[in-house]
Amino acid sequence: MKRRRPALDPALILSELSKTSSKWLDLTVLEQVESTNDLAIAQLANASQDSVFAITADEQLKGRGRLQRQWQSPFGAGIALSVAIPTKFFNCEISAIPLLVGIAANNCLKSLGATSKLKWPNDLMIEMKSGELKKVGGILVQRLDDYVVIGIGINVDLNEDELPTDNATSLSLIDIRTSREALIAAIIYELENTTGLVSREWLPMYFQNSSTIGTQVTVARRAESSITGIAMNVLESGELILETNDGLVEISSGDVIQVRPTLP
Repeated sequence: MKRRRPALDPALILSELSKTSSKWLDLTVLEQVESTNDLAIAQLANASQDSVFAITADEQLKGRGRLQRQWQSPFGAGIALSVAIPTKFFNCEISAIPLLVGIAANNCLKSLGATSKLKWPNDLMIEMKSGELKKVGGILVQRLDDYVVIGIGINVDLNEDELPTDNATSLSLIDIRTSREALIAAIIYELENTTGLVSREWLPMYFQNSSTIGTQVTVARRAESSITGIAMNVLESGELILETNDGLVEISSGDVIQVRPTLP
């Protein structure tokens, strides 16, 4: 049944946040939404200057990933969280914000014991014992004037038959148990800490946790044919550098398909 899982407890999320030094305590918890990002964007019109606020929901019906892909979150089974943050809070280039958000979310997953990795530009992956990478979450960052609205979706307690694709997994399926309240609080706190990182700090963190750097990949781009090469580097801008037969190519957006897990 749809409601066999418990609903989020707003007081418990704030209680978890109170264990940290977080100042980001403006949180709205809803039962059902079409998209937490859309709600956050609508709320920006009434936001006071420099305010940070978060919206989360037990069930998301029409969440979006990159390239307008749908990201659904069954009731009580995952995290659908959006956080609106003024861009001036970040010490990185605006275009690199999705990568910093990935670092923050990945830190939370690693703290739970997950063998999590970051697939450029915005996928949260789990490295299975077989070496296969399976997606456990995703990130969507939308910029509106002086704000970014950061959407984070994580599969927490989805069963096999609830997974959106064969290449997905959930924390419970890899035997990691956590309350959604604790994970939401941890993500908000990690985001708060990560905003202050400069390139010399966040780039090594990204490299260390990347499943993409040093591997052969194919990148599917919207307006062009796909391009294959070895992912060599990530720039301060967040762009991916591919070494191809025609030389180095800078990729600002696209879908990465891992051709092989590691180089020989």
